Amino acid sequence: MINKLMELALTIKEFCGIDFTTNLANLELKVSRRLKELVVTLEEYLVYLQIDPIEWEKLVDQITINETYFFREFSQLEEFQNLLKKQTGKQINVWCIPCSTGDEAYSLAILAHELEYSTGNRVRIVASDINKKVLDHAKKGFYPKNSLAFRRLPENKEYLKKYFFETEAGYEVINEIKQMVSFEQFNLTEYPSYAKFHQIDFIFCRNVLFYFNEEIIKKVIESFHTVLKNDGFLFLGHAESISSFESNFVSVHTKDTYYYKKDIQ
Repeated sequence: MINKLMELALTIKEFCGIDFTTNLANLELKVSRRLKELVVTLEEYLVYLQIDPIEWEKLVDQITINETYFFREFSQLEEFQNLLKKQTGKQINVWCIPCSTGDEAYSLAILAHELEYSTGNRVRIVASDINKKVLDHAKKGFYPKNSLAFRRLPENKEYLKKYFFETEAGYEVINEIKQMVSFEQFNLTEYPSYAKFHQIDFIFCRNVLFYFNEEIIKKVIESFHTVLKNDGFLFLGHAESISSFESNFVSVHTKDTYYYKKDIQ
């Protein structure tokens, strides 16, 4: 069983970079429900993955954590807004990955929209995730009232009232904000695919690097450096750091947060 779990872990790592090779017990827990649904053994499931590529979508849904909510780690979003204020009359391109159910991408769109008339900037957000199921959710932009999506709205802000249409069941993002965001499936370890992204001003890649080993992190960060503009910025999760890598990014520290700026030297 352990040998087959390791084989599955290596297969997952090759497919999307997520590394369970040092945590097989966690992997076993995550895939056990899917094995029961299919009524197959782990050995049979490894064969099934080879003959049915669609099964990867269901497996990715099992092994990824889609923990997110609107205006998460708000100090970073405030800094994003502050940086936008310094731009005037420009096309601003933002890449949000992984976007999960869209909470972060729509949060960025709302904050950019708040400045639209004062700065004249036009902000376009591309939101990506490897998980097709959460992308389908994100595209709808609908969040039930019993969800945890709105558990940390900024105080003294009326974002919910201003940017969501309320129904009996929940809240839907208004079309004006939806139109600022496009969603697409993307695998962070498919490095040649980064070429379709270019002239990016901001990358938000928060709370995902801890899935990867050091080698993959380096490749991802190098790829981010390539697609960012010379004055572009990279935001990672508060618990993530690339300061120990030779990454061609310089860290920027404020009172409440930190992030990275592309180093062009």
